[in-house]
Amino acid sequence: MSAQEPGIMHAQQDTYKRVTLDAIEPGMDLDERVFGPIERSDIVRYAGASGDFNPIHIDEGYARSTGAPTVFAMGMLPAGYVANAVAQWFGGPHHLRRFKVRFTSRVWPGDEIVCTGTVTAIEDGLVKVTFQARRRGEGPEGANVKPEEAAIIGDADVELPAE
Repeated sequence: MSAQEPGIMHAQQDTYKRVTLDAIEPGMDLDERVFGPIERSDIVRYAGASGDFNPIHIDEGYARSTGAPTVFAMGMLPAGYVANAVAQWFGGPHHLRRFKVRFTSRVWPGDEIVCTGTVTAIEDGLVKVTFQARRRGEGPEGANVKPEEAAIIGDADVELPAE
């Protein structure tokens, strides 16, 4: 198969802007980054990439049998989008030194992932960042979910060049 044939996933080359420590200040809000909407096919592809084939994420009947209104994304899928946002904010993933998340709500097919962050401190050459990924969408029919709510909260340490 050639690289031009349909059905072949291609890695996207991200171009990151150069960010230096002198351009960052505590209290600085980071640009909102929006990913999605998340499709069922994204969840299935992530299952294949991660090896997480828990049927609650990919089998509608099974998900409903557990009391969930439908399938939902694995927590690490939106966490990956947040990691991508951090990489975009700070010039690439190679600057990330620590990344910690806590899952606070489910992400449903059709949801967007809205990432925001704030620089909280600069200590010993490390930029300390808190971030949030909110799920934004209607959610499953009859689930009575808020149209937007935190799905992930977390923090990271980023090491940047001085200039």
